[in-house]
Amino acid sequence: MNPNKALLITLLLAISAFAFGYRSYTQAEQRIAADLSQALQQTVIAQRHLWLNTDSIRAYTHLQKLMGTPVTVSSANHLFAAALTLAPLKDVSHLSLHIHRKDEPQTVARETPSGYIAGDTLLYLNADSEGVTLAFRGYARCSAGLILRLADLTIPAVLMLCTVAWGVFAFFRCRRTSSVRRNTSAMTDEDECITFGNLTLSTREACFYDERREKLRLTPMQYALMEMFYLSPTRRLSKPDICQALWPGKENADETLYTLIRRLKPVVESHSNLHITTDRGRSYGLELGTM
Repeated sequence: MNPNKALLITLLLAISAFAFGYRSYTQAEQRIAADLSQALQQTVIAQRHLWLNTDSIRAYTHLQKLMGTPVTVSSANHLFAAALTLAPLKDVSHLSLHIHRKDEPQTVARETPSGYIAGDTLLYLNADSEGVTLAFRGYARCSAGLILRLADLTIPAVLMLCTVAWGVFAFFRCRRTSSVRRNTSAMTDEDECITFGNLTLSTREACFYDERREKLRLTPMQYALMEMFYLSPTRRLSKPDICQALWPGKENADETLYTLIRRLKPVVESHSNLHITTDRGRSYGLELGTM
């Protein structure tokens, strides 16, 4: 596996997860603002007789004249909290009343304090309000954790899990590929290699590699016999030649050879597409077969 390609895919998955997460976070903020707006409208209409009667307007006007600047009154309101549909907002929300001069409309739109989310502004204009404008607005003190609780994080979570899973898979796959390349690079041009089937003989390292470049575990005598097969042009050896090469001076090595062949066959056949054949005990051959 190409490490650069694996890293690129991991980064794309991570970016997608964060992009969808940011979108869900923004949508949650919009839901909060919309809930504050609808709750404000219900509350103002329900308490209109208290806030918008003649005596209240005169009190607002007197307070504005007394202060000389726009006045804001904020407090928690049980009707406002009850009108909210998002339960986590009920304990962190409050309603604000902003009192402004009619000739200062620019003061109606106030900045939202840091850490808060605000709904729409509800304005009350009345010809008899003696020079003031009333602006109602709902606020909620929202931490990042609260907003995340209200966000739909299903898609970001799935993408993040995919990112982690792919990252782990790519790491081990690239590590394995790197190991194979190191083993392959060990077989340099100076190394004489002979390949037959899916086994390769490295005479310099005195070992056999399978198709995954992993060393085949053989005893010294098993390796010596396999090397004789690979160095033979026909891949066939007579019994006398094997006995003379492996056990020189031994008068009768037939039983020893038979034991060696019997133990070598399952090792070769279970790790390659080769198998050892016998010609009536006179000779042995190494042939291609199926694993």
